[in-house]
Amino acid sequence: VDRFGNLMTNIDTATLAGISGTVTVRVGSQLIPRVVSTYADVKPGELCALVGSSDRLEIAVNGGSAAAALAVARGAIVQLRRSA
Repeated sequence: VDRFGNLMTNIDTATLAGISGTVTVRVGSQLIPRVVSTYADVKPGELCALVGSSDRLEIAVNGGSAAAALAVARGAIVQLRRSA
């Protein structure tokens, strides 16, 4: 979890590129339906998944804290799924 409350994963862009189709992300019971390019792709306060400056997948809230919104901390399980 970074200082903004973003959840930093160990999933890199090469792993994401190896998944064909649309990728959905699940953290706990929360489903994130797609990986976006920028925070501007979602509404303020909305949960999203995107590749950050570390070249790794991050779970974030536009203008907020994903850690607080999801009530999770370091070690939370993040699942990727390919949707049709």
